[in-house]
Amino acid sequence: MKRLYMTVEGQTEAAFATSVLIPHLANFNVFLTHPRFTGLHRRRRGRIPQGGLLHTFGHAFADMRTWLKEDQSPEARFTMMVDLYSLPNDFPGYDEAMAKFTGGEQAEALELSLADEIGDDRFIPYLQVHEYEALVLVDPPRITTLYDVPSAELQALCQECDAFNTPEDINHGQHSHPKYRIGQHVPGYDENVAGPLLAEDIGLPTLREKCQHFGNWLTRLEQLDAGGL
Repeated sequence: MKRLYMTVEGQTEAAFATSVLIPHLANFNVFLTHPRFTGLHRRRRGRIPQGGLLHTFGHAFADMRTWLKEDQSPEARFTMMVDLYSLPNDFPGYDEAMAKFTGGEQAEALELSLADEIGDDRFIPYLQVHEYEALVLVDPPRITTLYDVPSAELQALCQECDAFNTPEDINHGQHSHPKYRIGQHVPGYDENVAGPLLAEDIGLPTLREKCQHFGNWLTRLEQLDAGGL
């Protein structure tokens, strides 16, 4: 049995971990604890702001080092689910990573740099390419289970998604990242409520099939109790 701690930057990721990842990983003898916030979420006690608020790598680094010291058991593992989009540029290896061509390559390079910086073999870094809402865009029509979306708007959103090989390639632009695109076609979209519900509805098999970087991370977590790091 492995005990897994997860650090997140926002309510959406926390809800996804609680409703989807905790029950799934329990099937693999990996017991994920309730996610812990880093960034300004952690520091604004009693006030829960919207969206991801990881403004500096220093916050994440300090939090991770503290939590690693709190549980030094060899059975403990630690991971971090943070969006690549709007990642603070003081993350280790940021400039070199962002020069790479694809979001997946950028995330992999940053994860390696982050693991080196943390310096603990029990830590498994993960950056969502490009942000959590890429998982929602695996199946855009599912949004209509929660929102009344005009057919023309839904069709436009689907066409935008179809232009990419994978939702993880829906890009990093200020007016083209996944959450912005959803907001343009689905007014009133509530990322913290709808995001986790839609991902749960789509299901992990489809999410990991369509989002390879996410799938590789999930496979690694599933294998922790079977000897994986």
